[in-house]
Amino acid sequence: MHGDPMAALNLGGNWTPRTRAALLALFAIYVAQLVVPGVLEPLLAWQAGGAFRPWQPATAFLLGGPTPVSALLEWVALFFLLTPVERALGVRDTWLGGLVAWACGVAFAGGLQAAGLVAVPAGGWLGLAPLLAALVSWFGWANPTARILLMFVIPVRADLLAWATGLLSFLFLLYARDLGSALSLGAWMGAWTWLRIGGSGAMRRVGLAWKRRRITRELRRFEVIDGGRTGGGARRSKPEEWVN
Repeated sequence: MHGDPMAALNLGGNWTPRTRAALLALFAIYVAQLVVPGVLEPLLAWQAGGAFRPWQPATAFLLGGPTPVSALLEWVALFFLLTPVERALGVRDTWLGGLVAWACGVAFAGGLQAAGLVAVPAGGWLGLAPLLAALVSWFGWANPTARILLMFVIPVRADLLAWATGLLSFLFLLYARDLGSALSLGAWMGAWTWLRIGGSGAMRRVGLAWKRRRITRELRRFEVIDGGRTGGGARRSKPEEWVN
C-alpha cells in the first residue's frame, strides 16, 4: 500500500461487512443514548458521576458523543481508516493490534489516574478517539508517501501525520492532564509497539519497508560505480538497486 492514496481511501471498498457492522453497532448505541438520556452513560462511561466500575474501560469506547457532531466525526474517521488499515496489516493483526492499543491506553491512563496525575471529566469519559489515534498512525506508517489533506486544505505526508499524532497526544496530556489525552497517548504507544514487535508477516513487511527507506536515504549520499564487470562499461547504480 504505497501507491495512489486515493486507492487506499476507496469509498466503495471501505464499506466492508466488518466496517458496516461496527458503524451500525455504534450508531444503535448512540441512538439509545439519545432515546434514554442519562441511563447508559452512568453505567458505561469511564467513571461517570464519580463511580468507577470494572467494565467501564471497555464500554466507554462504545459510547458516542457527547454531541451528534462529535459522534458523526468519529464514525466518519472510522469509516475512512478501518478498511485501509485492514488491507495493509491484515484483518487479524488490525483487530489484535486494536486490542493491544486499547490495553496500553487503559493501563497507561489508569496508572496516571491512580497516581492522581490526570483528571476525569465530570460526566465521565467516552468515545473512540484513542483507537482512532492508533488507526491514523497505522495508516500513515503503512502508506508513508500518501498525502492527506489536513483540515481539508493542507497536504501532509501520511507518515508525518502518524508521528504528529503521538506528539500532539503527548502535548495535550501535558496541557490538559485529562484522562482522554492519557488514553490517546497510551493507545498510540501501543500501536507503535504492536507494529514494531507484534503481528504476522504483513506487519513485518511494513517494518522492512521502514528499514529499506532508511538504507536508501543513507546510500543516496554515495555514488556507486559498477566497474564494467558486466561488459557494458562503467555504470552508475541507483541506491534502490543495491537495497533490493
